[in-house]
Amino acid sequence: MAGALQIVLFIILLIVLHELAHIVCARVLGIPIQRIGLTTSPYPHIYVSIKWPKESNKKYCYLYAGTFITLGGFLVLSFYHFFNNQFLFYAYVIQLVFETNPFYSDFTISMATRISLKKEVKSYAQYYKEQLNMYQFSLPWYIHFLIWTIIILVLINLKGHLL
Repeated sequence: MAGALQIVLFIILLIVLHELAHIVCARVLGIPIQRIGLTTSPYPHIYVSIKWPKESNKKYCYLYAGTFITLGGFLVLSFYHFFNNQFLFYAYVIQLVFETNPFYSDFTISMATRISLKKEVKSYAQYYKEQLNMYQFSLPWYIHFLIWTIIILVLINLKGHLL
């Protein structure tokens, strides 16, 4: 029971670090932050809402900042053999699986909105839903799903090497 609580607490810490990376990246790139909050759609999570930049490089930098921090932490801990406590490893695995999933993640947002906004849209949320419907179950989505599955298998296989 204590191990499960440690995993949950560390996942919460990883989520906070992930969102902080988005905030820092937005500030550094001069992207206005509109809101920071909690939502239950499509599942309960913290979010950082920004005014979407027209420049693709800023958008992608912002979207991938959180995963970069999580993956960087995972690699550093792996390199320095800090996974003696299994809860650290399991928390990172769970977080990486959530952060890279093809159903709803920063990667999904980047893929669904890869077409630059050529005109102003009234509702970015509506635009995203329309683009997501076109992205889901397309060839790029299946490639994303395949890569995600490979990531899960690699992480499962790493368990024996890192613990």
